[in-house]
Amino acid sequence: MKLIWSTALLGTALLVIGSGAFSLPNVPDGLTKEERYAAAISVSMAEEISREYLKYHHTGIETERLKQLGYDLRNSHSKKAIFTESLADLSSTDQYFVCTLCRSTVNVLVRTFTEGELSGAERDAEVKQLTLGICDYFDISTPEVCSGLFELNWPVFDFIFNETAAESQSFCSMLPITICQVKQDEYNLTLTIEGAVPTESNSNLPARSPDDIQILHLTDIHYDPEYLVGSNANCDEPMCCRDVLASGADSSSAAGSWGDYRACDAPRPLIVSAFEHIKANHKFEWIYHTGDVPPHNVWSTTKQGNLDMLSEIDGLLAEYFPETPIYPCLGNHEPHPANVFGNDAIPDSLRVDWLYEHVWSLWKKWLPAAAEDTVKKGGYYTASPSQGHRVVALNSMDCYLYNWWLYYNATLIQEQLQWFHDTLLAAETAGETVHVLSHIPSGDGDCWSGWSKEYNRVLTRFSNTITGVFSGHTHKDEMNLHYSDEGYATVVNWNGGSLTPYSDKNPNYRLYELNRETKQVVEHHTYTTNLTEANLAPDVQPNWGLEYQFTQEFTEDTSPAGIDRLLEDMAEKPALLRKFWRYKFTQSDPKLTQGCDDSCLSKTICRLATSNYQERTRCKELQAKLEESLANEDPGTDDNDNGGGGASGLKTLSLASLVALLAASTFLG
Repeated sequence: MKLIWSTALLGTALLVIGSGAFSLPNVPDGLTKEERYAAAISVSMAEEISREYLKYHHTGIETERLKQLGYDLRNSHSKKAIFTESLADLSSTDQYFVCTLCRSTVNVLVRTFTEGELSGAERDAEVKQLTLGICDYFDISTPEVCSGLFELNWPVFDFIFNETAAESQSFCSMLPITICQVKQDEYNLTLTIEGAVPTESNSNLPARSPDDIQILHLTDIHYDPEYLVGSNANCDEPMCCRDVLASGADSSSAAGSWGDYRACDAPRPLIVSAFEHIKANHKFEWIYHTGDVPPHNVWSTTKQGNLDMLSEIDGLLAEYFPETPIYPCLGNHEPHPANVFGNDAIPDSLRVDWLYEHVWSLWKKWLPAAAEDTVKKGGYYTASPSQGHRVVALNSMDCYLYNWWLYYNATLIQEQLQWFHDTLLAAETAGETVHVLSHIPSGDGDCWSGWSKEYNRVLTRFSNTITGVFSGHTHKDEMNLHYSDEGYATVVNWNGGSLTPYSDKNPNYRLYELNRETKQVVEHHTYTTNLTEANLAPDVQPNWGLEYQFTQEFTEDTSPAGIDRLLEDMAEKPALLRKFWRYKFTQSDPKLTQGCDDSCLSKTICRLATSNYQERTRCKELQAKLEESLANEDPGTDDNDNGGGGASGLKTLSLASLVALLAASTFLG
């Protein structure tokens, strides 16, 4: 809904902001003036929402101020995007909404706990009523989604709230939202790292050879066994294509036969079609499978359902590739509830040992017996596919911000990272090369920066041993370059995209060409099928084909130093960056229609150069060069439209404009 603000009101708001009246303790260094003000307003509004909503909860009387706050927030967020997009990629207004509502909700829950209100036999029911009331009042999602998420996640939150002195600023500050962050010394990690770090960028690049080998990368299959052809693909939930389309509804909302661009996961026929095409057309030495088999119905998962889907996809892989070793790692959707992995320090009833036991029963046919201990302990392992080469598969849920146990005690995750360091040290001593599998790329906004910092230190130290990192999670065909603290390019993270079309992308898989000796990636090929075309012929197998070959489109130098030079070229030649963006989204019809404007390009170049969300030095350098290039670009020389359009109202405001309007609402309302 469009919000109308008068010139006088805007001017008054800007005067309030310009007065420097806002202050917020423990705000990290480096925030812009607008970000600091937005952070202060968020804290103030969260406090007011907490106070006003508790009055409403106790008395049933809705104050005029709460009505205004509720109206403003309900109409300020895109509802679905806060579930389907990474928090780091949300608009300023969606990020403001998430941060403020996180603080408000934690305030309400913690205060009712500490004041003794939520105690006694009806405690859980009262917490549910309170939480679902907030969800409904601020129109966060549908009642079914909110209720399901509460039922699945409340036991974990209940334990955390009772065992920690939770406070909304610190609890919500781990979110990848700049205005939500505060300094937190208690969440620092420090690994013991042995040996010297490199003093220059890694430029190792073996020559291409007929002896090079191929490997297959599958990731983010997200199999939905309940996908229903012709069902509603335009639902209000975070995932659709399960419910029968209402009588008389627009037929354009019907889910396609082979999948759907909208918030829908992969039907079995699409997965089988991909496997059949791969088997018939490619030869490869082994497969990397970097996680996420279950679908995105995070509010209605079951333990048995997840186990069954893992077994079913494992069975398909064994059926189509019976002689091929497969090296998997866990994704955030494997456990029940989704995202939540624990450790030895939490109650047995809340641990996921059942998942580790199950995946070991599936994986042991490919892995050495020595991997059993670490798989059953934490879902990670090491194995050797060939003489002189080692795979290290991590459980990257230790960094995932939706793994609620991070908020209980984030320092408990240090054990796996130290094991990672020690395993690499042994590999270095043995003269082995190493590939690292990690579902979540460390530069993703959903990965905790404290973990990313130490992970990057390990990669830097062993950058002459590690010849590739392989990930998924983002559903984007992309890469991320790791840098040392001194700015040297060290390791390339190759992201395999996703087999699911969720959301607005074509399904894809990747093949890598590796140097036989070093196992360094010297080429990769991305294969896709266009869903629009596939769904026009429901009785014909989708047309899978080569979308692009990396060295032909971008650079033949796939070393970290070579990729860093490619990023320079992209910053200087926006047309090259636009081409990368189109491939990043597998040239899906919705994304090509949307286009990528200058702001989108700036975010794209930044993501390529980010391996820790809180460390943006190289990102900012490239963004500055790109800004200059765009300013000097002849608009007639590029084949890209800057489309995407723009909705009216608060949802499309810049941060500066948002701050002005929020100040007016907070201090003049």
